[in-house]
Amino acid sequence: MELPSGLESLPSKQVDTWLREQLGEFRYVSQFSHLHAYSHLWRVESHGKFYWLKLPVQLRKFCGEVFALTQWVNGLDLVPCVNGYSADHQAILLTECPGVDAESIELSETDESQMWRDAGAWLAQMHRYENDWFGEVDLNGNCAGRSFTDPCEWVYSSIDRRVKEADPLGLFDASELDFIHGWCNEYLSSLVGERAISIHRDFTPRNWLVQDGRLSGVIDFEHARWDLRAGDLNRTPDKEFLQKPYLRAAFFDGYGKPSDRLQNQIQIMRLFQAVGAIVWGVLVGETDYSAENRVALHRMMGR
Repeated sequence: MELPSGLESLPSKQVDTWLREQLGEFRYVSQFSHLHAYSHLWRVESHGKFYWLKLPVQLRKFCGEVFALTQWVNGLDLVPCVNGYSADHQAILLTECPGVDAESIELSETDESQMWRDAGAWLAQMHRYENDWFGEVDLNGNCAGRSFTDPCEWVYSSIDRRVKEADPLGLFDASELDFIHGWCNEYLSSLVGERAISIHRDFTPRNWLVQDGRLSGVIDFEHARWDLRAGDLNRTPDKEFLQKPYLRAAFFDGYGKPSDRLQNQIQIMRLFQAVGAIVWGVLVGETDYSAENRVALHRMMGR
């Protein structure tokens, strides 16, 4: 079978039938997936409207996206609506948000600052839900897999697991390991008593859409779970805020000024991000991503 122009593959016939039940007549327009392929996506047109068909590879990612979109951010502006989903096919049909990928265009300093201010204000709304445990959810909001009630144990166990995974691969030298343990000792205590929050977990410009200089969409909720609010604030200090310091002021103008406690929590979650991404990037073959996060680790170390 010859594929339409611009497509490398098509969903299964079963998914195709399910999609036709949702939309009636439709056509596939384009296709997208990251290298790590957590999900496969097709842009779909039906009766003059555009949608996205998303097929998460892992059940937990499917559940995280559906629950976040239908429970945590349902009713918020700037998010796609779930037009339908199928647990049998692990398929989600989403309406299309207007705008273009925020990483794909150049904005003036004024417009870029406004986009980050919008993003901060939007994220503050997503962070309004609290929970007694940390972890992933199933479609009904119940715990899916392991959960923790102690935030310190939640974070340290993840860092420790990644360090142990890295050991046979020799990914960390002695000075890096000493630093990791020292940073944990310094900042883990800032998490004591912190409750779990509904977070996005990949809240970066690659998952933002922009139109006319304003944030017009937030997408890709497959990593969403109950976690620390700092888990949505830990990447930008080593990337966008480092490159353009004025964006930090704009973002927190929208989100709200971070307390000293939150700033310390961001520090431990910077380590959480760097250690996890160094190891994960090697394991899945995204070596550039791994290297980028090692640079972040060395920045924390003062190298």
